[in-house]
Amino acid sequence: MDKKSYNGLNLDVYEEVLDNGLRVYISPIPRHTIHARITTFFGGSILEFKMDGDNDFTKVPGGVAHFLEHKMFEKKDGKDPLAIYENNGASGNAFTNEFVTAYHFTGAGHFYENLETLLKCVHEPYFTDENVLKEKGIISQEKKQDLDNPFSIVYDRSLLNTFHNLDFKNTVLGSLEDINSITKEDLYNCYNTFYHPSNMILTISGEVDAQKTIDFIKEFYKRYDFKKRPKVEVKHKDEPETVVKDKDIIYMDNLSKEILINYKVKKPTSIKDTYLNRIYFSFLLDMKFGAIAPITDVFAKNKDLISPVSSYLEPVDDYYVILFNATVKDNEDEIIDLIDKTIKDFNFDEKDFNLIKKAVLNSTVLSTENSSGICNMISNQVYFFGEPIYDMYDKLKGLNFETFENFIKDINLNNRSIVILDNKNLRG
Repeated sequence: MDKKSYNGLNLDVYEEVLDNGLRVYISPIPRHTIHARITTFFGGSILEFKMDGDNDFTKVPGGVAHFLEHKMFEKKDGKDPLAIYENNGASGNAFTNEFVTAYHFTGAGHFYENLETLLKCVHEPYFTDENVLKEKGIISQEKKQDLDNPFSIVYDRSLLNTFHNLDFKNTVLGSLEDINSITKEDLYNCYNTFYHPSNMILTISGEVDAQKTIDFIKEFYKRYDFKKRPKVEVKHKDEPETVVKDKDIIYMDNLSKEILINYKVKKPTSIKDTYLNRIYFSFLLDMKFGAIAPITDVFAKNKDLISPVSSYLEPVDDYYVILFNATVKDNEDEIIDLIDKTIKDFNFDEKDFNLIKKAVLNSTVLSTENSSGICNMISNQVYFFGEPIYDMYDKLKGLNFETFENFIKDINLNNRSIVILDNKNLRG
């Protein structure tokens, strides 16, 4: 094992790459509950791929990664991994987003039994025509709940209106038609392609012994014969800077209006470091819409706002997507114009920049004080940047206002898509 450390954070990480390609990251922190997570780099936005030597790309239905996540908990022996965790005083779960699927548990005792359960969960698939058909009903109900959720409605439509070609425009759950078209063969195809250890990482943090843990993991994998996986190519799709549709209004029987605004922004190229590129970009959002921003008080006093205005930043391929969401009574155009005017106002204060920098440094320290936060940080960094950013704290301390001002000069905020969910009865 190689021992690495996050500079300035008093956090050690033991790294090892197994013979089967699995990358393992263990961060012992005394007197903390153990969190373990295994992540496969297969999420909802991966729908076309091929192995080395194949002539054609395989295309799978939307929602297949999420469907596969559900089915990995069904085992031939009938034992439910979640029930095993619960019997051991732990809690387990899984999630699928656009980029990855991850399985995890948190618990203080029975660590090695829980770890074995976690690894068996992702390496022992059991798909039949019958259990796939049963799952279609379960996930279809989940999707139907989304179709009645105002935020899900505007978010799903906004993806279609923002992206021309990228499969990110497809929702993680897929459409009802997608869900009902998924077959056992689709699941095995995706499982065999993306659930190979060489496409996965295992992160563990808490009160653990790194050497005993890696020895246990190596012993566990002796029972499996993972052949070397051919290189997998995910189909690249060129994406223009423009949005598909500037504005959409959806009419339904709802009492209020839901608005969602997407700004599709080509990633600036003046900062080559991908980690710093994203951090500097996020400061644009923090300075204009964060806790210290003047607009916060304006929103708080706006009687047409039922919910606070929420803002999010999504990295998608060569783009950043800035999302704003709110529930409103009326006068949505005024709120939209206010958001647009605020985000395009590039007058910034160095004092505010330094306050946000201090807050980011503090939150970074806090995120490394619990085991799940550490696993989440390492997993995200490996996926998005290829490896843990061990000099992360140094990079954050080195952020400066002049670099930020030069960086944002390259930002184009003119590609915007708006979706409004309106009441068809009240508005006619």
